[in-house]
Amino acid sequence: MVLRFLTLLLVVVLYIAHLGLNDIWQPNEAFYAETAREILEKDNWLQLTYNYEPRLEKPPLTYWLTALSYEVFGIGEWQTRLVPLLSTFGTAILLLLYGRFLKSWRFGLTAALIFLAALQVFALARYDAPEMPLLFFLTGSFITLHLYLEGRGKLFLPLSGLFLSLALLTKGIPFLALYLGTAALYLLLKWVLKEIDLKRGIKTFLKITLWGILASLPVLVWYLYAYNHYGELFIKIFQSEVIHRAFNPNKGWNWGFYPVVILWAFLPFSLHFYYSLIGLLFRLKEYKNLLFPLSWFVITLVAFTVAKGKIPVYILPAFPAMAVLTARLDGLRHPLIEGLNYLILLLLSAAFLFSLHFLDTITNLALWSFFLLALALWVSLNRYELMRNIIAAIPILYLFVFTVLPFVEKYRPYKEVITELKSRFADKKFLCLGYFYKNFPFYWRGKVYVLRSEEELKNFKPEEVLLFSPKPLKGWKIVKRVELYTGSESRFLVFLKDIKRHKRFREFYFLVRD
Repeated sequence: MVLRFLTLLLVVVLYIAHLGLNDIWQPNEAFYAETAREILEKDNWLQLTYNYEPRLEKPPLTYWLTALSYEVFGIGEWQTRLVPLLSTFGTAILLLLYGRFLKSWRFGLTAALIFLAALQVFALARYDAPEMPLLFFLTGSFITLHLYLEGRGKLFLPLSGLFLSLALLTKGIPFLALYLGTAALYLLLKWVLKEIDLKRGIKTFLKITLWGILASLPVLVWYLYAYNHYGELFIKIFQSEVIHRAFNPNKGWNWGFYPVVILWAFLPFSLHFYYSLIGLLFRLKEYKNLLFPLSWFVITLVAFTVAKGKIPVYILPAFPAMAVLTARLDGLRHPLIEGLNYLILLLLSAAFLFSLHFLDTITNLALWSFFLLALALWVSLNRYELMRNIIAAIPILYLFVFTVLPFVEKYRPYKEVITELKSRFADKKFLCLGYFYKNFPFYWRGKVYVLRSEEELKNFKPEEVLLFSPKPLKGWKIVKRVELYTGSESRFLVFLKDIKRHKRFREFYFLVRD
């Protein structure tokens, strides 16, 4: 247990380190950062805007929580990412407590560590978006629902409804289907295993459904407010963000998408998870206490596999359940677990060494020292020990925080450039011609006008304009040149590769009238 607590402490430090190092990521993080900033600027928490235009793509809770962080700690990069970071830690704490309920404190701590070690979790905890707050609220709703179903107290059902309500206010009404689907599958499995009779199961499900409907009322009120205030604009966005993503007839089926995503996103425990899952399916009666997290995983996987829209982060709500199911292997002595431990060490070590070469840091003594210390600790552990995989992952996490993030930041001068120009040309209107970077409004601290063509310049007085342009213009003076990436930073590995190849970068000009 001492090693687990020390490892947990080290992982938490890695989560916190350099949280505010990077400028606001674009495009996606910028939407949440700037919308939250405008909430405080206008002192209006209901009419959400990004770049002073309606922002209706998601329900309001992520924006509100980020704005609250700004209100308490000030506006900045680490304050922007405080919400996903605390949501991640909150989810880990819930898993710790859940594990204690299912088996023991050791089991809960193991599940929490498995969750925190997942590569996708580590990345999203440092990125302001709805995913991590949603995960925290959904995890709370599922765990408290399970506690209610196991007879631990009637108050757990309304508490579960409260968590669910916050989850729906974070990302929308579709997640009610995950909640009810998980409850239905769990009760069905209990009936199949003759743990409950059919009549009691149906009665329980109807009660859960009622609480699910009650939990939906706040987000339904929000939808009604948005419709009354914005009319057809809200309907159009809702159809695009919710209905079209789920039922887009132009997209085919891809049944293998999320099983493949899990292989890399849930590293270093993805292979162990699949091994545990297969064993569990053949021994359901022996592991009846894990029927609920199994239902949680299955429903999440099926729901997002059936939905036509496919994005890797969509499978994230299954990760806490996957961590619990994987923690089942703790203490088991099986040759396959030993083999998987060696395979994960080989894969992560290869990734670490390749990264050293890719980043031209092959002679960095600090990185080598950290890697060799982790390797020595890995060797000292029992060959069946799940902790081996967390130890194997720590050098990768360390490399990401202290080498990769500083490396990419040299190619992201948004804050430096925009804040300097704001100090020099605060009295001018900021116009973008052709190209618009989504984090510009956050650093400009004001409206950025987006033009499709030079003809639209006629709508502004030239002497009042600071113009961002992909080319110099006749009659305009260049006040700054900057080279920026024109792709999406959300595709991080592609972004890294493009940096090395110097691909998708372009020179831009900031201009004022001569």
